[in-house]
Amino acid sequence: MEESEDIKTLAQLVMHSLKLYGNNFIFGTTGAGEAEIQDAISKRDDIKWIQALHEFTAVSSAEGYSLAKNKTGIALVDRIVGTQNSIGALYSSYINMAPLLVFSSRDIAGTHLLKDPTSHYSSKHLQIVEPWVKWSNNSQSEKMLEEDLSKAIFITQLEPKGISFITLRHDLMQKRYNGTKIRTKNFYYNKRIPDDDTIKIITDKILSSEHPEILISHAGRNPEYVDTMVKFANMLGIKVMERRYFMSFPLEDKMHLGFTSRMKPPDFSNDDLALLFEFGILPGNRINENVDIIDFSTDFVRRRDIYSGGDYGSSNLFNSMDIICDLGPTLETIMKRIKLNNADKKIIDERKRRIEDKHNKLMDEINEIALDDLKNEKLTANTIGYIMNKHWKNGMALVNGSITFNSKINMQVDLNEPGTYFSNPSGHLGSPVGMAYGVFLARNEDNYLKGIKNYKPVVCITGDGDAVFGNFSSTLWSVKHYHLGVIYIILNNGSWAVEWPYFENTIEEVVSNKHDHQFIDLDEPRISYATIASAFSIKSYTVRAINEFDDAINDAIKNAEIGEPSVIDIMLDKYNP
Repeated sequence: MEESEDIKTLAQLVMHSLKLYGNNFIFGTTGAGEAEIQDAISKRDDIKWIQALHEFTAVSSAEGYSLAKNKTGIALVDRIVGTQNSIGALYSSYINMAPLLVFSSRDIAGTHLLKDPTSHYSSKHLQIVEPWVKWSNNSQSEKMLEEDLSKAIFITQLEPKGISFITLRHDLMQKRYNGTKIRTKNFYYNKRIPDDDTIKIITDKILSSEHPEILISHAGRNPEYVDTMVKFANMLGIKVMERRYFMSFPLEDKMHLGFTSRMKPPDFSNDDLALLFEFGILPGNRINENVDIIDFSTDFVRRRDIYSGGDYGSSNLFNSMDIICDLGPTLETIMKRIKLNNADKKIIDERKRRIEDKHNKLMDEINEIALDDLKNEKLTANTIGYIMNKHWKNGMALVNGSITFNSKINMQVDLNEPGTYFSNPSGHLGSPVGMAYGVFLARNEDNYLKGIKNYKPVVCITGDGDAVFGNFSSTLWSVKHYHLGVIYIILNNGSWAVEWPYFENTIEEVVSNKHDHQFIDLDEPRISYATIASAFSIKSYTVRAINEFDDAINDAIKNAEIGEPSVIDIMLDKYNP
């Protein structure tokens, strides 16, 4: 600890420690229980407070920052009420495996802020957050602060990464600092790699397979693993399918054969071996029993490998090897150990030719679909993605919170840089808009802190249902107030379209047969997100035609590069199943 720093309260000591751990931003909301901590933040010029107007958005933005920076993000919420408001964002962060440390202020009965007898109190924080955090603790004493902070941050970084949650008693934060030394801990994390016998079994299975397939869900959350996965698939001639929650595999790579459903079990067709890279199957779903499965996961329960997570986790597939490991180092080890003879190389070359043919046909097909829609002047998922790709610049990032249009847009936007794509595997509405400005700060941190307005824009796509259900207004205030170059694209079809398939599958099918849309209706009035944006003095565009979107995205990118946010409200035909 630096002896020269004038630390007077324990709240100031906590902020000093977070800075020593390398934190430049704290995402939060204001509340009476946080006053001492915010007083400590104000004392420093080297920690930037990013204010949200709701705890959900504060935690979502910290989630986006932690994922894009691949380090522990910090959020601060106010007491029991703030904790309850943030639960949805904690759930989203949990499913995204975001390394996040969330502080909540806490009142103890009979202890108040100085000269303020009105504080409300509760000690139930930890019971509320328990399902969605890796570790939680009520910080009780001065002598435990050092241990609490080092343990909390260390746990967020352990695989599977996740959330630590600590309550800070504000009577403790008020205490005068007595000179107790506080240290930061250097963490060493040992990679988990299967033993030699297991590696041998895996390599034998791959080499004896005629039609192997790789399925990826969350593996790209560690950007350093992406290049390893690409080398692995190409070395062994294995086709790849993604659920794209992170940029796990470049679309242009010849082994990539597109995207698979988030919720339905994959169709293995004639495959005889499936390698699941953090790719869970929803419980109760059966797959072809003739497919041998090697399941690589960082979590033995695999709660976070499937859409919407849950406490059961992924289905326990009976014809599989369950490999609990760190994927990147494991694949590197397999590639080092595998011995390819001439016969193996011949089989692999044949597999690669076959896969490359399919890849080229798929790319031609999606390009033709987009060009056909463009020719017919249709605003579709294909043309939206195509035009985005036309204007895309190196360094830009995409947060794709859309559901109905998700995969079709992904097929058109050619992202090749790891750490440039994020999504919402939790299914909790509202989190992508906050995540997006956390991603912006992570990817532009140095320039932002130095005041250099030469930014890499972030594009966030979301549906009108997601936006209206979430905390869009809170997000708009923050991005305008802090001049964060995020472009929000709202796919406005006047409907919660993603919910309709459930009505089609009811036992009586009354809603489906009557075409009764009232339960998914967001029309009459159609919400104008451009008008909402204008209330926050944010540049906005109402788009009804392809050329209007082309002009809007081009203009919005230029504004985002100098730190000005924008909203592009794409008015689509009302969803009519």
